[in-house]
Amino acid sequence: MPDFLLPVAYTVLIAPFLLVICLGGASLVFRPLSEKTIGILSETANVIGLLAAMVVLGFMLWNGIHEIAVPLGSWVHVPEFHFSVKFQFDRLSVPFVILTFLLCGTIGAFATRYMHREQGFNRFFVSYSFFMLGMVVTSLAGTIETLFAGWELVGLSSALLVAFFHERANPVRNGLWVWSVYRISDAALLVGAIVLHHLRGAGEFDVFLGQSGTWPLGDTPLTHDQAFQVGGLMLLAAIG
Repeated sequence: MPDFLLPVAYTVLIAPFLLVICLGGASLVFRPLSEKTIGILSETANVIGLLAAMVVLGFMLWNGIHEIAVPLGSWVHVPEFHFSVKFQFDRLSVPFVILTFLLCGTIGAFATRYMHREQGFNRFFVSYSFFMLGMVVTSLAGTIETLFAGWELVGLSSALLVAFFHERANPVRNGLWVWSVYRISDAALLVGAIVLHHLRGAGEFDVFLGQSGTWPLGDTPLTHDQAFQVGGLMLLAAIG
């Protein structure tokens, strides 16, 4: 892999993360940014992330590269188990990230005008930034524990966005319903992670989805029953 490509891949992850830091950090110190600044930061994060993702995908297609792994280290590493943070750029995940930036960019551009002078303008975009970061992490997750972290961000921010107009009863009720449904799917995802670690000692998707070739041509090392158990739990998590 060329030296320049790894920083570009990191940029896809860093752009939404910095947006969360800027908007969330300003809110934590009770110094919310102006509407204009929030709009510029949101648009910049989306454009930079989108361009970086398109560069990665274009380079992969041009050079016949099927996947790029971006490991960020291990949380736990013992002889039979290890929990690691890894992001996987392949021909399935990168288009999802591009779609995420396109949709979030469209929503952000619309919201900056629709939410103009709204009392909760800053609160909306803080939740929006967490949602975008969660979607990027979920799409690029190379391990099931990384997927769980991203999915938690998506679930929490979705519930907060649904319940945005909290002065009315219906949005709050709908937000609680969304949060309850996410709790069920999160439980299935967590159990699936535990089962996968119990079966293989690790949660890497490239191991679970096939070792003999790159997606979608690999053969999973799991037995039929094991694949059915883990796949069923993943399906229940996705339904949520």
